[in-house]
Amino acid sequence: MKLFRILLTIGALAGLTLATTGCSFDFNNPTATEWDVQIVGDSVFDLSGDIQKQLKVKSGKMYKDRSVSGAKIAAINSQLNTAVGRTTLKTVIADGGANDILQGSADCDTDPVTQGCIDVLNYVGDQGEVMLNTMYAKSPNNCAWLGYYHVINTQAEKNEAIDYAYTWIYPGIFPSTFTNGSYSKPALFLGGTKFKALFLDSRPYMTMTSADIKSDNIHPTTAGSQKLTNLIWDAMVKGSMYR
Repeated sequence: MKLFRILLTIGALAGLTLATTGCSFDFNNPTATEWDVQIVGDSVFDLSGDIQKQLKVKSGKMYKDRSVSGAKIAAINSQLNTAVGRTTLKTVIADGGANDILQGSADCDTDPVTQGCIDVLNYVGDQGEVMLNTMYAKSPNNCAWLGYYHVINTQAEKNEAIDYAYTWIYPGIFPSTFTNGSYSKPALFLGGTKFKALFLDSRPYMTMTSADIKSDNIHPTTAGSQKLTNLIWDAMVKGSMYR
C-alpha cells in the first residue's frame, strides 16, 4: 500500500500545474484513436493539449485523454474510474493532486515544509492509493506517473514541498523511478508481472526558465511539454508498456 501512497503524493506535486487555471472544463480532449492507452490528470496535460499531440507524433495514435484543467485528486480518481471501464485498457498515463494543495488553506510555500502541508500530501496519498489499487485490480494495466518539476519565480517556494516528497517519500516506497533514461532500481513490477508502475522524475529534464515554463511560472511551454513527452515516451518504451 505504501507504493500507492507515493504515487499519489507525486500526483499532488504534479498537480501544481493546475492551479492557475481554476477551470473544471476540458477544452483539449482530442478525438481518440487509441482507447487502450488513456491519460488522466490535470492541466499539465489539458491546458495546452501539447503532450497529447506530441505523443501522437511518436505513436501514430491519439490516446484517449480524460485530463481536465483544475481537477483535484478526487476528480482525477473519477477520470480513472471511467477509464477502467474500457475492458481492454492496458496503460494509464497520469499525474494529479496539486490543486488540492494550491486551492487549499495549508501553507506549502515555506521551508521547511509545514505539518499542514504534509497533512495535505498525506490526504492526496490516501486518495492516490485508491487509484493505484483500482489500476492494480484491473491488471495488466500499466501506469506511467509523471512527477512534477521545479517551478519558478513567484511559485518557487513550492519547490521545498516538491523536493520533500522526492527525498523522503518516493525512494522508500516506489519500486522504480525513471530518470535520466534509466530505472533507479531493477524492481519494476508489482504483483509479479501483472502491473508495471513507474514514477517519472521530471526535474532533470525541465529548466527553471521561461524556455520550459510559461509566464504563469507553473505550466509547461510547448518546448517544456516536448521534454515531458519525451520522458513519458522513453519510460513507456524502456518499460515495455503498451503504447
